[in-house]
Amino acid sequence: MLLTSLACTGHRPAPLRIVSRHPGCFGLMNLETGQVAFNDSSLCQQRLSPASTFKIPHALIALEEGVLKPDEVFPWDGTPRGVQAWNQDQTLDTAMRRSALWVFQGLATRLGREREEAWMKRLHYGNAEASGNITLFWLGGPLRISPEEQLQFLARLYRGQLPVSAATQETVKRTLVQGPQTVAHVRDGIDMGGPWKEGAVLSAKTGALTLPEENLTWFVGHVATKGGAFVFVSTVRSPPGPLASPHPALAAAIDALKAQGLL
Repeated sequence: MLLTSLACTGHRPAPLRIVSRHPGCFGLMNLETGQVAFNDSSLCQQRLSPASTFKIPHALIALEEGVLKPDEVFPWDGTPRGVQAWNQDQTLDTAMRRSALWVFQGLATRLGREREEAWMKRLHYGNAEASGNITLFWLGGPLRISPEEQLQFLARLYRGQLPVSAATQETVKRTLVQGPQTVAHVRDGIDMGGPWKEGAVLSAKTGALTLPEENLTWFVGHVATKGGAFVFVSTVRSPPGPLASPHPALAAAIDALKAQGLL
């Protein structure tokens, strides 16, 4: 189904349209014109657990509060974890790319609930709730955000409009830049569907959550091309049990971005 929004600017260029099929929610915004398109507006307004996409605002918050230094090294405590790439020292860059949960759980403990919630409210990030277990509130806990809200959050980040320093925003954005063969989700060892169009730069973060009632995957980010800059969001909710593909939201997003002529 095609659905377009009104442009946020004074003039009305040709409507932005989603031109590919997607098994869940896919949203795209042209950062220059402000135009937004969703494949299914009602589905894209439903709030979901952000899973590891929360690492984007989490890193921003931790840097601004000074509980995280851009060049900090997080020593591995020797505890074996299910993902081999987590079982070593980490930096912010590697923790983001490997989605190293234990690093961000440590940051959540440093920050505490009050600061987490105060910052999420300032960032207009979903329902801004961090009650309960401070190390799990974004993983099936009380925190919820809709794909539409994620898209607006990413737009503010890539327009430099968040209430954090420019240096903090640039530090976090650098950790999201991918390559055509970058392993996007360390547990699955999948790549980004390269080769891409000449000049295309993709910045993105995965998220995945296994719940008793469903599997939830996210892929959110930014694409810079010769023709402009865009932010996007992709979510797929699958029945419980083995997934049909390693990361449905990522695969569907890559297909959609290629269909739009962006990758």
